[in-house]
Amino acid sequence: MGSTLFALLPLLSLFIYIAPVIFIIWFLLKFLKVQQEQVQILKRISDKLDQR
Repeated sequence: MGSTLFALLPLLSLFIYIAPVIFIIWFLLKFLKVQQEQVQILKRISDKLDQR
């Protein structure tokens, strides 16, 4: 039992280092998508104001 846990330790440490990187990439992609949607909304508002 102890040897199995000892064998999984390198995988666990690798996951601990990779998980924040994956989370940061996911967060940035989500943030960029939200920003893109806001730009589209503001562009539509600007277009409507220009028509007046």
